[in-house]
Amino acid sequence: MTVSAVASIRAARRFQDRRREKAASIIAAMARGLTLNLTFTKSGSAFTLSNGSRVAPEVAVMVVNDVRIISQSDGLFPALPQTWKYGK
Repeated sequence: MTVSAVASIRAARRFQDRRREKAASIIAAMARGLTLNLTFTKSGSAFTLSNGSRVAPEVAVMVVNDVRIISQSDGLFPALPQTWKYGK
């Protein structure tokens, strides 16, 4: 059994805190009217806000899993939406 050092635990928590802060700022932007879009490109999928700013996939997953965010169900397959917006 390995015991994590206090410094590594703090570093991991700071990393997650930064992701949560980014997700919160994106949700706040979506509350002001922006949408989160999933685009499929030759190099893979990419998440962007409707103003054109890119969103990291890990942060986008956190945003999509928030209870205030609803899907538009405009994807090719209903199980995989491509646009999400802030629901009231």
